Amino acid sequence: MHDSIAWNDACGDEPAQSVLQNTLHSACAVIGAQQGFVLLLSNDSTLEVACAQNLHPTLLLDLVLGKASRALHHALTDHTPGLAGVDGALLKPCADGERPSPSIIAMPIEIDPLHRGALCLFSGEPPRTLSTLDLEILGALSEQASLAMRAANQHSALNRLAASLRAFTPQPA
Repeated sequence: MHDSIAWNDACGDEPAQSVLQNTLHSACAVIGAQQGFVLLLSNDSTLEVACAQNLHPTLLLDLVLGKASRALHHALTDHTPGLAGVDGALLKPCADGERPSPSIIAMPIEIDPLHRGALCLFSGEPPRTLSTLDLEILGALSEQASLAMRAANQHSALNRLAASLRAFTPQPA
């Protein structure tokens, strides 16, 4: 099994990378977050950072393996939003009428059966209370990131197919 963490430009697809950057920026704006990133997980346990906002790679790695790990695990394995406090502990579900105030929000990104990801945001201090509308908007932005990654994967597959076909096409003499 190959386990690694890589800084990746979303499969090298510039339009998808641009969409991911804009989506991350928009998601941060929804909750007033200054920092965030998009993390991708493939079936072979490879983690890739597709994009990040205001995070140095060392700090990002500390967050992925530290404070954000529980929220990310929730988003990546349960396919539901992971909400955590400033200490990284998962927040308990709110009673009816109450709204969460997470410091860390990890929204799931469904790409295909072999790839998934998370849109992870770090809210300012003190954490902002999330409304139902905030969570719906973040869900829609996660779906937008998912569509961008699916398009990048299809584009990459088509490029590989075209290269394979060119390799088998007789060249004129």
